[in-house]
Amino acid sequence: MKKLPLILLLSFLILLSVSCKRESIGSVNGVLVVYSSSLSDFIDSEGLQDLHLIVETVDPEEIFSFAYAETSEFEGLLKTRRTILLVVDPDETDLIPSSLSDDNANGVSSGFDVWALDQQVFAVVIDPEAPVLPTELPGILENAYDDHMHDYIYESFVSTSMSSPERMDSLSALGFSLNVPKSFSVRIWSPEDNFLQYQRQPDEEALLLFSIRIVSTDALLSDSNAVLAREAMARLFFFDASADSVDRSRITIEQITQNGMPGWEITGVWRNPEYLNAGAFTTRVLDSGDEWYILDMEIYNPGQKKEPYLREGWIIMDTFLKE
Repeated sequence: MKKLPLILLLSFLILLSVSCKRESIGSVNGVLVVYSSSLSDFIDSEGLQDLHLIVETVDPEEIFSFAYAETSEFEGLLKTRRTILLVVDPDETDLIPSSLSDDNANGVSSGFDVWALDQQVFAVVIDPEAPVLPTELPGILENAYDDHMHDYIYESFVSTSMSSPERMDSLSALGFSLNVPKSFSVRIWSPEDNFLQYQRQPDEEALLLFSIRIVSTDALLSDSNAVLAREAMARLFFFDASADSVDRSRITIEQITQNGMPGWEITGVWRNPEYLNAGAFTTRVLDSGDEWYILDMEIYNPGQKKEPYLREGWIIMDTFLKE
């Protein structure tokens, strides 16, 4: 019997190992922290507090959902969690998989699909006598969350009658492209008014509205008139929203640049005193020189979390490209 060439044998073994892995489990914002017992006091005394990032919606909301296990408990299904953070002392570095790399020299090792598919694993080494977290770790975990959310909204939903490529082609006729997930249906299609709106209803109580408006103007875009532009769009085009307003006392706004266009990203609370309801929203207003592009995600989800839907909006907005 002829022996397989070494390269073919190695390829076969790699494929076999991948095929034996199961899909990762857990929420897209979940992080399993696996830590050395010597770091228990550090963990219990809120040593990981810097990882507890907050987004202000109607109420402050934590970005991540944390679970914890000591290294001695780390086995079985725990190894298939979607995002895993190993926090080990110098005596347990052998627990860090060799497949993790630390190419960024930021104190954080990382790897993909270590024990399960669609998994991200990170590791840091902490001295129990002088415990310090790498400053870049919160952002690294948030990037992993973004990756999982991207896969969720673009790959996990059941296809509807209009696929994302078809939507992108239809939008290119309007001078831009935007990858609207297949889970959103068209609610308003009014290119003659330079306004489009899609909707998704995650459950009976929740409603997401993703809107695009183009405003022809040569006015200077500032933070204040970016808020006014979002407010005017809602009052003009949203259903029963003529009394809608942005709560100026509860917004965050930052200057951004996307595809070479300067603009502002606003996140905050909308209110409608006529119907006594409110919700969260996030908006990007981008200035192309003679036009403003308003990209907006409005969330109505009373009594429930809004942050995952805000993030969904940001990921959709990231695909915007003026042609």
